[in-house]
Amino acid sequence: MSETRRADSQRTRTRYAAFSFVELLTLLAVLAVLGTLLTSFVGNSRVRARQITCMANLRQVGQAIELYTKETKRRPRTLSRVMQFEASPTAKTFLCPADPALRRPEGPDRATNLFWGNFANASQEPWGQDDLRDPESGSWAAELAEVQESEPFSYLHPLSWRRSAWQRLASLGPDTGAAVCQLHGVRIPASVTIPSFKYFLQYEGQVFRVQHDGAVVDRKVFRPGAGTDKPAGTDYPWELYTDAQLTPSR
Repeated sequence: MSETRRADSQRTRTRYAAFSFVELLTLLAVLAVLGTLLTSFVGNSRVRARQITCMANLRQVGQAIELYTKETKRRPRTLSRVMQFEASPTAKTFLCPADPALRRPEGPDRATNLFWGNFANASQEPWGQDDLRDPESGSWAAELAEVQESEPFSYLHPLSWRRSAWQRLASLGPDTGAAVCQLHGVRIPASVTIPSFKYFLQYEGQVFRVQHDGAVVDRKVFRPGAGTDKPAGTDYPWELYTDAQLTPSR
């Protein structure tokens, strides 16, 4: 009799210990939801960490630009020149952690022009010998040498703009931008009115801007019709550097 009871007890424990099919499906669904929430949390945390690092970088870049300007009594025409200044922060400071180029392996394949600042910055200025008009360096060749970037960087800047545009931006006051990170927005496809070389026009959404007053601000930049309101080669990206409404001018 005792053997029979023990066998019945073992079968009872086995029956109650097993999962039914419905219970198993419920468990899997709960685990899937938890996995999704965890993935979302980790992803959001990573994005936020990149944003915090980027804003800290921009603050240092802005300070370096202002220090260079005070020490030399002139604006640096490139971020490369700022990076080489003796009081400049490290080269890593000029790279946003969201820059896609950082995900490429080190080596000759990761060229300087793969970094977003090097890639996009030149297209802010409608360069051309006829458009230059008032070279600060005395000649066309000297001007090109003055604005040639030699170091990798992620941030856009108006330092290489020709004198008239730079003075127009500076006249708006200390809350205009010294450098901008455009890597926290959304890439939009090129259109007929935004050819592929106008890289800065192919982003919209969140941007970070360090101003000449030292503040780092978070702005949203949206372009109606995916940018079709900005003809190529006739304007600067004023909206990246100032909150003022400017009429396009050459």
